[in-house]
Amino acid sequence: MPARDPRGTTRRNVTRRDFLKRAGWTGAGMTALVVGAGRGRPSAQPAVIYPDWIPASTKPPKRGGVLTRASAWDPPVIDPRLTQSVGLFQFAGLTSNRLVRYVYSDEAGNPSDLSLKGDLAESWQSDSANRVWTFKLRPGVKWHNVAPLNGRELTAADVKYCFEAYAKEGVQTFTFQEIEGMETPDTYTLRIHLKTPNTLFAHNVAEPIALIFAREVLEADGDLKKRLIGTGPYILKEHTRKVRVVLQRNPDYFDKGRPYIDEYVILSTPDAATRLAAFRTGQSDFIWLPSPSEVETARKTNPNAVVQSYHNTLAPFGLALAQDRPPFNDVRVRRAISMAIDRQKQVDTVYEGHGIPGWGVPYIYYQDKAPTVKDLGPWWQYRPEEAKKLLAEAGHGKGFETTLFYYEYFPQMTSQVQLVQQELKKTLNIDVKITKLDYTTYYGRYVDSKWDGMSWGFQSGHAIGLDERTYMYMRSKIDELTTKLRRTPDRAEQRAITKKIVDREFDQVLRMWMPYDNGFLVFQPHMRNMAARALRRTDGYGSSTLARTWMDK
Repeated sequence: MPARDPRGTTRRNVTRRDFLKRAGWTGAGMTALVVGAGRGRPSAQPAVIYPDWIPASTKPPKRGGVLTRASAWDPPVIDPRLTQSVGLFQFAGLTSNRLVRYVYSDEAGNPSDLSLKGDLAESWQSDSANRVWTFKLRPGVKWHNVAPLNGRELTAADVKYCFEAYAKEGVQTFTFQEIEGMETPDTYTLRIHLKTPNTLFAHNVAEPIALIFAREVLEADGDLKKRLIGTGPYILKEHTRKVRVVLQRNPDYFDKGRPYIDEYVILSTPDAATRLAAFRTGQSDFIWLPSPSEVETARKTNPNAVVQSYHNTLAPFGLALAQDRPPFNDVRVRRAISMAIDRQKQVDTVYEGHGIPGWGVPYIYYQDKAPTVKDLGPWWQYRPEEAKKLLAEAGHGKGFETTLFYYEYFPQMTSQVQLVQQELKKTLNIDVKITKLDYTTYYGRYVDSKWDGMSWGFQSGHAIGLDERTYMYMRSKIDELTTKLRRTPDRAEQRAITKKIVDREFDQVLRMWMPYDNGFLVFQPHMRNMAARALRRTDGYGSSTLARTWMDK
């Protein structure tokens, strides 16, 4: 059954204005909700331990209802060739499919399950050299019954066209420019020839960004900015910039009987306090919260809310430096800056002890337990006096001036940026002028890479596959190891090589990762099969798991 508002009417046609009005909070009231956010919890108050995994429901699923979420993100464009933004992929994983996919939460036994399942492909295999990959498609998969596709059947030629388009232009070229050629021996077979061996290719096309779009739309419109038509469990009914996205159940989805929910509404809500107020008043079905104190605030009015502690395996954010020009092209400067930053202080204060010190390649690819600060090498340790000496050795003993721009993905990020600014000034006399940008301006400037100084940068949230996190981002720096990794099928040997890559990255401070915490996902008690896995949150790049979510109401 759909959720109901206080007047007893359904939320089926909820608008952003209705949503904010029904939340019923004034600006002052919303501010009161997040007092203490990002600050340490009083010592007298015991920490609440939340599980990091929510098992799938054993009850028969129910059909129907409207799922609503207030989102911090708005897609800059809806063309998957042109953006890696979570603003798009928070719903594109539901409108469209990939050849293969990672397991959904109701198929996984734990958050770190990296198993692959067939999506559009029923089966796949490579030759002995890992250069030729053959994918067998499911017969009978239909495009959405929307013009100009009108529910026609998906073919191998569609996938071939899509991969060729990805390779030609845009920000998704990494995987697809690796392709030397493709064949379609029959309607349901796609054979891909790679330029070089890659044992991880199937994992690359399983990433959330590798979705299959419609040839007819691209050819008719010249881009995919106006409409996104796919084969997925939901049809894009509405996309209004900075207002809302509405997805409607696809009755012809190939996974018969799914999805269970009739409609998914994502409301653009950039203010964190408004998002929290909406959840507390029942106008939002789930929410991400970055700190334990905010979870406790939410549970004061929603004691039956289900909380998943999202223990992250990587840090997507860090202090990005313009390493192609002075002074940041000097490794001594990078090492000095890194040692001048107290990462543990950020974990303990900004993230209330729940954060991680920060690393790039997910540790689950090379070891069993999460690293501590001591495991990350000498340049990750807080050693201010040594930092001063090293910066002086590099010829900057009196410090220098620089700039830093960022977007506030969550309130704690501003606290981190300001702490780094203070520590660099105090320890190294580096004056950092900070500029806070809106999301679209920040995203465009950062990915364009034409900037000086510093940014509170990111590595795209989709880029969590082992090949992307190593070969794509570090090949120019660590070519021999990253190339060897993608040619090594043995899992134990892969782990050993990955550890060497990670150690080299830390030693050269190639990417200055900062503490991070994916915090907590908080769900209304009626939600089922909604848990997030270790590398993909349900509200973001892991949105495709919502095809299996249902509401017990």
